[in-house]
Amino acid sequence: MTGGPAAEEAAAEHRPSWAKAAPEVPPTAEGETPGGPARRRPSLRTVAPALLLAAGLALYWLPVPALDESALDAMGGLGLAGILPWPLFAGAALLVGAFGALLWASRPQPLLLGLVLVATVASLHALPAVVEEQPRFATAWQHLGFLEYLDRTGGSAPALDARWSWPGFFAVAAFVLRACGVSDPAELAEVVRWWPLAVNLLALLPMALLARSVRAGWRARWCGVWFFALSGWVGQDYFSPQSFTYLLYLAFAAVLLRWFRGPGRPPPGGVVPGEAAVGATTPGQRTVLLTVVLALFAAVVPSHQLTPFVMLGVVAVLVVLGRCALRGLPLLVGVVAVGWVCFLAEPYWSGHFDELFGGIGGLGENVTSSVTGRIEGGSATHQLVLYTRVGLAGLVMGLACWGWWRRRVAGYRERALPVLAFVPAAGFALQAYGGEMALRVFLFALPGAALLAALAFFPRAGTSAEERAWDQVSPAPLAALLAGLVLVGGFLVARWGNEAFERVRPGEVAAMEWVYAHAEPTARLLWLSEDPEESVTPALPWGSRAMERVRYVPAAAPRDPVLVAPLADALREAGPRSYLIVGRGQSAHLELDAGYPTSWERRLLAALDARDDLVAVVRDADASVYELRDPPPGPVEAAAPGPPGPMVTWTPWSVLGALSAGLLVLLLAVREVLRVRAAPCSPASPAVRGLFWFAVPLLVVVLASLVHRFWTLA
Repeated sequence: MTGGPAAEEAAAEHRPSWAKAAPEVPPTAEGETPGGPARRRPSLRTVAPALLLAAGLALYWLPVPALDESALDAMGGLGLAGILPWPLFAGAALLVGAFGALLWASRPQPLLLGLVLVATVASLHALPAVVEEQPRFATAWQHLGFLEYLDRTGGSAPALDARWSWPGFFAVAAFVLRACGVSDPAELAEVVRWWPLAVNLLALLPMALLARSVRAGWRARWCGVWFFALSGWVGQDYFSPQSFTYLLYLAFAAVLLRWFRGPGRPPPGGVVPGEAAVGATTPGQRTVLLTVVLALFAAVVPSHQLTPFVMLGVVAVLVVLGRCALRGLPLLVGVVAVGWVCFLAEPYWSGHFDELFGGIGGLGENVTSSVTGRIEGGSATHQLVLYTRVGLAGLVMGLACWGWWRRRVAGYRERALPVLAFVPAAGFALQAYGGEMALRVFLFALPGAALLAALAFFPRAGTSAEERAWDQVSPAPLAALLAGLVLVGGFLVARWGNEAFERVRPGEVAAMEWVYAHAEPTARLLWLSEDPEESVTPALPWGSRAMERVRYVPAAAPRDPVLVAPLADALREAGPRSYLIVGRGQSAHLELDAGYPTSWERRLLAALDARDDLVAVVRDADASVYELRDPPPGPVEAAAPGPPGPMVTWTPWSVLGALSAGLLVLLLAVREVLRVRAAPCSPASPAVRGLFWFAVPLLVVVLASLVHRFWTLA
């Protein structure tokens, strides 16, 4: 037998200085004598956060029942934040104070920290679900239409909408809902209502795992997850493929950095790696974890356009910097992502080639359209919401940069978190993503940026007695508390500042139900847009059913509400079974985001009512629907959803390329499994090297077939 304590001591002496763990000095808890049993008694540092939590929840939620429909109708440029009672803001501040008090404690209190964190997330994200009668956000209703079509027809329709080229999320959601016996639209609406809260609570789990990959004290880890929760105002958490794939992205990054972090280059003298030690795993465990990583990516690829390429960029840079041990993973996931887009998403790129690739390299133009382009025009009050968003994003990213610098000054080499925080910015060089790229960049950058921001306040690992003594008197918890107050106040403005037009009103739902009932065989619904060429998403609960039977046509909203003759002409040009809808949500969008006068909707409705050739078939305080008194003659066109997907143009080259891509993915996956089953840092086996050289000609064939497809189909 070899080894034993003597061998361990000898090995410890030969470790590099940066790898030696500082001796643990267990702190003495209050009421505990050295060498004796602890006397359990609550202290002020334990009771105060609990009292702050209870008081914060009471102040936050007790005024909420007063926010009825009439109060919501009074929302202006600040949205929901403009009508919230002041005790609610005080309650949010107390929740921040409770977490800040827990950061000041001498040792972590996981139960209280978790309770405060969950209570804060629930309070911030459940508010509209409680006070509003209908689920919010127009596009969430449209995604219900995808499920309704899939459930009714059993297939996708790529010719109807580009998102059908990525049907994974809708297929999974339809399967789960059917398995749960949910088919009634009212029940589906309840799913949409509470989806954002569920997504934000679930996101805490991979974020906690990601925080454990950082070599830092408990304050930094908890604070990083807290900053992540307080900065989740982007609004991509509604019922959508983006929210689903974002959870998978967080889990993907957490598993990579927790169990597959590469050794990297030896750090210079006196510099310690910024990541926690990787837990020992057996070959079987590494194989299972690799399977999880591949499964997460495989679930994302058919579900969303952008997320797989963010994941690809992150893992590629991690490998280049030596912070990911799966050196063959970038090539493997790159083949999967590119293969899906080029073969199975053909209906999208073959008809939108310029839209998909036209923005590549236009960094300045993409940044302008995503940031300053969204602020120009509109209500001066509502611009405060947009500037708040820019300011909060700048604050978090600025704290992230400061955190990286403080870690460097403290003697830590931080590489993995900056990759998560700054690689997503490469999206600006690809395309504007409908003017939303800035929001998506911040969304994907937030996990790494939030943890780096926490390291700005708590840069040291806190393993030595000196560091723990400093933590007891450091003003860092107070500074983190102040940052939390700024973030939570900004959250309420940035997250709910658009609620005047993102809220869905009961009358709008009723008007859309009337349209669906009169869309046989088809119908055209005109809605009012400030720019029919660019602004093509209405602020109304559209598309929740009859996807193939209702065509939505943006019509130019007249700046002068008296000039409605072009709207009547547009109805005539649209043909029989055409309607014009005027909704409160769309009108609020025109007033707040496009600078239309506040009395615009009232004057427009009066002008429409005064015309003899128009008749109101739906009249409600929330929405009105008009049609021509004498519709134009002619047949009503039949529904044309197109062939079910996937739609692939098969040629000899594309068949060869698809077969080669499938075999290439299989070879690369087997190669990566063999590598992770080998001992860490061991040289590559002959089988691993052989699989690589077998994969090279397959890769050449795949690339050649893709060039041929784009050349012939673009």
